[in-house]
Amino acid sequence: MEIPRVVIAGTKSKVGKTMVAVGLMKALSERGYIVQPYKIGPDFIDPSFHNIATGRQSRNLDSFMLGRESIISTFYKNFKGADIAVIEGKTGLYDSADAISEKGSVAEVSKMLNSPVILVVDAERITRSIAALVLGYKVFDKSVDIRGVILNKAGGERHREKIKNAVVKLSKLDVLGIIPRMEIKMPYRHLGLVTAYERLDVHNLIENLARIIEKYVDVEKIIEIAYTAPPIETELEEEEEEYKKDLRIGVIRDQVFSFYYQDNIDELSKHSEIVYLNSLKDRNVSNLDALYIGGGFPEVFSEELEKNRRFREKIYEFCSSGMPVYAECGGLMFLGESIEVGGSEYEMVGFLPLKTVMHEKFWAQGYCIYKALRDSLVAKRNQILVGHEFHYSEPKLLRKVNFAFAVERGRGIDGQYDGIVLENTLASYLHLHFLSNKKIVVRFLNQIKKIKEES
Repeated sequence: MEIPRVVIAGTKSKVGKTMVAVGLMKALSERGYIVQPYKIGPDFIDPSFHNIATGRQSRNLDSFMLGRESIISTFYKNFKGADIAVIEGKTGLYDSADAISEKGSVAEVSKMLNSPVILVVDAERITRSIAALVLGYKVFDKSVDIRGVILNKAGGERHREKIKNAVVKLSKLDVLGIIPRMEIKMPYRHLGLVTAYERLDVHNLIENLARIIEKYVDVEKIIEIAYTAPPIETELEEEEEEYKKDLRIGVIRDQVFSFYYQDNIDELSKHSEIVYLNSLKDRNVSNLDALYIGGGFPEVFSEELEKNRRFREKIYEFCSSGMPVYAECGGLMFLGESIEVGGSEYEMVGFLPLKTVMHEKFWAQGYCIYKALRDSLVAKRNQILVGHEFHYSEPKLLRKVNFAFAVERGRGIDGQYDGIVLENTLASYLHLHFLSNKKIVVRFLNQIKKIKEES
């Protein structure tokens, strides 16, 4: 299958690859292209900017959690109706889960997709040495198809000329753009960028990024490179089966809880009606067969969540009634007794016997491997789950609980276990991608049906 595509990678984090990728997506959209965005890695925030820039849902391609077949399937199925794919990388091009193998790296995914790569490099306070840096990326793995370089944070005209000559003449790579140091910066907070849905000026920001790309980057050359991408060899078959939607699953999805893989929602929506809830505005929870509460920033909105007492009470009643509830990270925090932020403590749902305390530095970050200790909503006993965790909150258990998972890699709740099980609620710090193992969504849906039939 022939799909015009390009990977926007970086030499490390915070070199400007999100700025370049989002700006390029918007610039291409304004030129009339239908752009399908993708994000390599376990990221929920960058895809929110992709969505606004292109009008299409961004999809995560993570080779630690997903196998090659799932990555190609996700890439292929979601490209339908598009003209060109822009794939934003994560961290550095070769950064991986263990720093030795390529597993989980942007490089690995670029090879799975047989995609050309554009490398974004921080050019601030560097001249000839930039050639050594770029050359290292070029020769480190010659099967990675690096086609050109975008130099970001460049100085004056003299500096720009020097770094361009160094890369072209010494690294033997095309310079596709030189972006000067400027005031426009992507907004960061803990866990990464501020979500697009929280920024009132997000549309102006993205339009400004598109203007920067059009002014300083050779967009025509990038389009040309994307259209030279070779066909992807695959034996994927079209899905024609229609499923009966006999379930109603509530998903709390708003500016507080926005960390969801769209593929997770899509898998659930094949078999159920998805009912979206707003934790700050809604007052009731009714006519639902299950709840799915994703991650996000409940600590940022803790005061507002506390004020919506009616909604918290209804969530408590839903959990206490034995209805199935699956919560990840921020959802876990929300279901607890309270969240402590900056010395102030705010009441949450109060169903789970724990409180969470926010810290200024990461409490846990990285890929996780769990083994199921018992049957639960998403896994059978002894099943292996692969996912990731990233949070600044420290969980403090208020009494003994039953855990669903043993932590083989990661931190979980106490370094050894994760996944609090109470009634038919399962809450953990683990973020799962349902396509990492199709048994997850099958188990979840079957358990919902079973509980519904028994109630």
